[in-house]
Amino acid sequence: MARQTAKVKMKQSTGSRIFDICNTLFMIAFCITIFIPFWDVVVRSFSRAQDISYMHINLFPKVWTWDAYKYCFQDNEIIMAFFMSVLRTVTGTAIHAIVCCMAAYSLTRTDMPFRKFITAVLLIPMFFSAGMIPAYLNMKRLGLLNNFLVYVLPSGFSIYNTIIIRNYFFSIDKSMEEAASIDGASQVKIFTSIIMPLSKPVIATVALWQMVGQWNAWFDNMVYCRRTASLTTLQYLLRRMLDSLTANTSTASGVEAIGALVDTNPDTIKAATTILVVLPIVAVYPFLQKYFVQGIMVGAVKG
Repeated sequence: MARQTAKVKMKQSTGSRIFDICNTLFMIAFCITIFIPFWDVVVRSFSRAQDISYMHINLFPKVWTWDAYKYCFQDNEIIMAFFMSVLRTVTGTAIHAIVCCMAAYSLTRTDMPFRKFITAVLLIPMFFSAGMIPAYLNMKRLGLLNNFLVYVLPSGFSIYNTIIIRNYFFSIDKSMEEAASIDGASQVKIFTSIIMPLSKPVIATVALWQMVGQWNAWFDNMVYCRRTASLTTLQYLLRRMLDSLTANTSTASGVEAIGALVDTNPDTIKAATTILVVLPIVAVYPFLQKYFVQGIMVGAVKG
């Protein structure tokens, strides 16, 4: 009997080992399919125009050159746009996290009047949208056109993220709140001193989502703030640069102007602008990765 049990355990152990090997090989192959195209963009951004090959992936530049990046940083406008993107990302993420956490904590109070009705009303905009024209008219009547607040106020609340946070709050032991209440702690004190410190994983997860969304946003700049140069974000500026570059290459004068930078063409500049947009998020993500899996799993399952 003991020998049969040992054989079963051995078989299970062998099967688990094979699964781990196959899973590891699959993940390595998956990572390679992601890394190689990204590395190709990096190489293109540092390559001369005549060295770019469209027939195979470029592993290393034949000659390293910074001309594509020099083209991007040829004036101070891109520095101002970078600062505006950082400002809207930090401000928008902070407001979004605070508002969603406060709303989620309110929805966890079972004694709150009309709690289910309020939740149902908040869920409606998640499935139905009025459209772009009503949204534009609403921003105009609120005085948010050509205003920095148009970047952070409309995205300051998300019912989806609120539900994720609310479910995580439900997983926190209620006895901690009860003990704090017996000691005379108010709801604000419980929220700031107990709930928020214990909810770092889900807050980091939601903050990462919002951070990526704010950093990559450009459409709201084009619709609401396109006439205000001081509110131009990096993504919208780079999009305008690429459009202008593509238009200039179709004319003789444009070709001559770009010819002044002998080692650049639209493809190298597109690669450089892509790296400039992606690099900040890639640099921030590793610091929040340890919270990501725990936050999304607990917030999505429990509740």
